[in-house]
Amino acid sequence: MNSIPVLIVGAGPYGLSLANFMTAKGHPFKIIGKPMELWKEHTFSDADLRSDMATSEISHPENAYSIQKFRALHVKDGNAISERVSVHEYRQYIEWVLQEIPYDIQENYLMELTRNGESFRAELDTGEVIEAKQVVIATGVAHHLKIPDEFREARHVIHSYFTQEIEALRGKKVLVVGAGQSAAEAMEICQQNDNHVDWYSRKEPRFYSEPLDLPKWIFNLVVKSAGFFRRLPHGVIQKMFSIFSATTMTPDNELKLQNITRFSEMPDLDSYDHVISATGYEYTLNHMSFLSEELRNSLEMRFAMPRIDKNFMSSSRDLYFIGPATEMFFGPPMKFMIGSQYVAPKLSSILTR
Repeated sequence: MNSIPVLIVGAGPYGLSLANFMTAKGHPFKIIGKPMELWKEHTFSDADLRSDMATSEISHPENAYSIQKFRALHVKDGNAISERVSVHEYRQYIEWVLQEIPYDIQENYLMELTRNGESFRAELDTGEVIEAKQVVIATGVAHHLKIPDEFREARHVIHSYFTQEIEALRGKKVLVVGAGQSAAEAMEICQQNDNHVDWYSRKEPRFYSEPLDLPKWIFNLVVKSAGFFRRLPHGVIQKMFSIFSATTMTPDNELKLQNITRFSEMPDLDSYDHVISATGYEYTLNHMSFLSEELRNSLEMRFAMPRIDKNFMSSSRDLYFIGPATEMFFGPPMKFMIGSQYVAPKLSSILTR
């Protein structure tokens, strides 16, 4: 059995950012997972990132992996000055970062994590077993796809996370469900691929440049507010979420979607070949099946997720959670990569004491 001080589970922006700070401190660790899988395999290829450059970079203590640096080295055309980044360019940026990082990523999935006395036992999909003193769960959105019950019985339901399946549809009758950017992008790609597209959204879409339905200056404050948010009473946090959680579509979609029929009441699902559920994510501990039942049952809960303290540690000592699943504890910044700029330096200092 391999034994290590720190195991980072997940190689998305939070896992990689933490690994960068751990490396800078010279502290040993292992990171497992498919690097930046959401952006490499589960984002529409012809789309642009919703976030701008400043909120899309993989964090590093010396800002070594800035998008501006990548562009200066690799992008020569005049379009490089855009604040928005295309998915195509962002995938190139990811590959550049992965070539530059000085540590290895073990591209395997965690199958089961159990507590083993004062340490943890992690079994991978290869059957390899790792023993770790401390474990950081940074697994992102993949385990938390939300498909409302009323759509589960429809024929061929596809969550918008599975973009490659959606891009492969040709000549089908498709119903897209949702009012956010993923729904808009799914409708656009389906139209381009000669599908008949209808749209179901109970509420009118909100066309707005930012991911949250907030003025730009407030949005900029919100994405930098993780430390402040953590100190608010939970009742205030829940009230803020009810006000500020509305999803939006970028303004260019207002014209792109004007010829698509939108239903505010559910149409007959049986009349469609495919239903695309662009209905976001629901973070619950039950979705994290890689945690053993015994370990899950031992965790103190809040908001259907393990309660974590100001240092990201759960009630099970040395087990940490970071990333989007911690939004209800540290606020909207955790929805975005920029949240890693708060998490990585703080948690790396804790893990290397």
